[in-house]
This record gives sequence, C-alpha cells and structure tokens, in this order.
Amino acid sequence: MPSTRPLPSSRRRPAYERPRYRQMQPVPHWRRELDADLAAMGKVWQMIRNGATRMLGEIGRQY
Repeated sequence: MPSTRPLPSSRRRPAYERPRYRQMQPVPHWRRELDADLAAMGKVWQMIRNGATRMLGEIGRQY
C-alpha cells in the first residue's frame, strides 16, 4: 500500500532551466603544481612523524 506522504521535492532546477553564463574556469598551472607540492609535503611530514615515533620507541626499548 503506498504511503500518503508527498514525495520530497528538489529546489534544484533542471539543466535546461539553468543559466549558461557560469562556465567552469580552468585551473591555472601554478595552482595544480601548488596542490601537488602541498600533497607531497603532507606525505613527507607523515613520514617524518612515523620515523620520529619509531626512533623514540627504539630509544625507549634500549633503556
């Protein structure tokens, strides 16, 4: 038996009703490079943290 509740509606307009003036701007080359560099730096910092934790564990195990 179907529910008596109304179906939820979306406020989003169909594609044919949306304005076309908003076009995707291409991401500048320097921005892509910066994002890649920041991601690489994040990985390096993670490796440094893991290495420091392991070093402290090795030192603690010796004493």
